[in-house]
Amino acid sequence: VEMQFLSDVYLRCGDCNGSRYRAETLEVKYTGREGRRASIAEVLEMTVTEALAYFADAADLAARLAPLADVGLDYLKLGQPVPTLSGGEAQRLKLAGHLAEAGASGACVRGKLFLFDEPTTGLHFEDVARLLRAFRKLQAAGHSLLVIEHNLDVIRSADWVIDLGPEGGDAGGTLVAACTPAELALHPRSHTGRALAEYSQALAGNVADAPRRAAARAAVAAVTQRGAGGAAAGAARGDAAGAIPAHAPARRDAVVIHNAREHNLRSIDVEIPHGKFTVLTGVSGSGKSTLAFDILFNEGQRRYLESLNAYARQFVQPASRPEVDAIFGIPPTVAIEQRTSRGGRKSTVATLTEVYHFLRLLYVKLGTQYCPDCEVPIEPQSPEAIVARLMQEQRGKKLTLLAPLVTARKGFYTDLAKWAAAKGYTQLRVDGELTPVKPWPRLDRFKEHSIELPVATLAVGPQTEGELRAALGTALEYGKGIVHALAAGARTPTVLSTKRACPSCGTSFAELDPRLLSFNSKHGWCESCVGTGLELPGLDEESTGEEAAFEAEPGEQLPVCAACHGERLNPVARHLRFRDRSIGQLTAEPVDRAALFLGKLKLSAREAAIGRDLLAELTARLGFLERVGLGYLQLDRAAPTLSGGEAQRIRLAAQLGSNLKGVCYVLDEPTIGLHPRDNRILLDALAELAAHQNTLVVV
Repeated sequence: VEMQFLSDVYLRCGDCNGSRYRAETLEVKYTGREGRRASIAEVLEMTVTEALAYFADAADLAARLAPLADVGLDYLKLGQPVPTLSGGEAQRLKLAGHLAEAGASGACVRGKLFLFDEPTTGLHFEDVARLLRAFRKLQAAGHSLLVIEHNLDVIRSADWVIDLGPEGGDAGGTLVAACTPAELALHPRSHTGRALAEYSQALAGNVADAPRRAAARAAVAAVTQRGAGGAAAGAARGDAAGAIPAHAPARRDAVVIHNAREHNLRSIDVEIPHGKFTVLTGVSGSGKSTLAFDILFNEGQRRYLESLNAYARQFVQPASRPEVDAIFGIPPTVAIEQRTSRGGRKSTVATLTEVYHFLRLLYVKLGTQYCPDCEVPIEPQSPEAIVARLMQEQRGKKLTLLAPLVTARKGFYTDLAKWAAAKGYTQLRVDGELTPVKPWPRLDRFKEHSIELPVATLAVGPQTEGELRAALGTALEYGKGIVHALAAGARTPTVLSTKRACPSCGTSFAELDPRLLSFNSKHGWCESCVGTGLELPGLDEESTGEEAAFEAEPGEQLPVCAACHGERLNPVARHLRFRDRSIGQLTAEPVDRAALFLGKLKLSAREAAIGRDLLAELTARLGFLERVGLGYLQLDRAAPTLSGGEAQRIRLAAQLGSNLKGVCYVLDEPTIGLHPRDNRILLDALAELAAHQNTLVVV
């Protein structure tokens, strides 16, 4: 399993400049304290603290804002999207809503029971105190609180404690105690009670248990400082120094591997410092790769997979546990290995480094679409123009107007069927077949579906022009400016759009989608070569171009596809241009020239606002490729044509571009295939990875 990371890029809406509101709405302004005037968008940019000061004279608003500060969320902006909140923040946000209800006169229904699941997770000690004060406010309003918690401060503050145990799993499930915290601290069988008693003693300055803690620290220090072979010697002596307790804490600044016996390793102990550049060396067969990949990398990956839910884990085969007694302090691991396989023929330098993903977004957001037949830019067209075209081309024919609701997306879409039924429609067209909305069939959730709403079926003629206009208006409303016109007996409808049409021939085009520029998707690839850019004999509808049957013989050069001229994309995708270049023409350039082109761009204010983050990502990733000495490679260079050293440095550049921190990178002989001059470039790149607080282990 490989972990791939793609940085989040949020593109600012070019129409409202990210404010979310129309210009006329933003003209309405409220005058707050000290005479400051602000629009709704400016208010949403305020933190809770700033908003409390601004609305100090508005008692109702201040009363609603105060609970947010009470639960420690005073640093949040009012307009921060809820999906960006952590689990603890989201829970406290709900708590603030109930506190606001409790504070509103006559709005609170007394006697509710609130259930909280570890609400102190991720909170600083000071914020725990604020949370407890918020709990007391809920109590004062007449509510009851049931809190699942391990935090001793919360337990000590409770009125009543229910302690379950005495152990976990099969040894648990019984009621140990139900009493006050003070009584629980005296309970002889309660682990929680013992912890409460020790905590209270520590707070009171009692150091009676200091010798026990000192002995535990000394035992851990003896284990972590012991040299290679110490574990075996300790086991032979039969003393405590040869074993490490399972609950012992690891050193916080290192990965600690204890008693590793995988393959030919002989019970070795190793410490790898966090945030440093560590080299594993030795003669061939000495166990370097075993330690780096079979133990360190595999265990990091195995723990990562265990953190996934059961549904996700069923699709991957987790690595087996290595022969080792214990590994402490291991961060998420990423391996950058020498490989015989460089990737499939559809993998390119641009896709391997994720440059192509950002280029697709750039072209969709800032590119200009041209008609493949007329070579003129497409423009919006009016509904009247669409009616005129239908009256001319479909006169006397039976026509069904369809509103596209879903285009090539996976899912069940049960709610969509319910919506259509509530609107009075009895059928939806799913993947070209009319399907009743009641009962709605169970769709294959792993297959892409296209769903259209049949708005009306009518015979086109002068007598039905009014009906045609009304049906077209409804279809455009539900289809968000796009309508599909299906003639009787036809399988494929004609796309008509009020947003995107050729002013010369009248051909309409669907809304731009990044998948249009993907040669790994049927939405974008050239149908003649299925995205390979090469002439492949024997292709059929099921072919992807990656099959072994299409592999070239050693030394054989396959001809370039005559339909797309090697650009891999269909005509519509090839006619989407940015600064008069298609995406295929740009990726045909070497890395250094593409970086120069993007660096010299002169953008309008609107383009700069939309493409700011995109261009920053592209410039950084191209810069990383140049930094590892690969500025000469063409972006569309196929992965199988790369040398082993080039492929590894491309993966290294991709990781530099991911901007991850706190990761352990394991590299396998990265200098293979490098000229001595390039070693310095590689070392600089590795030093940059380490500077991002990452741990580097290099074989």
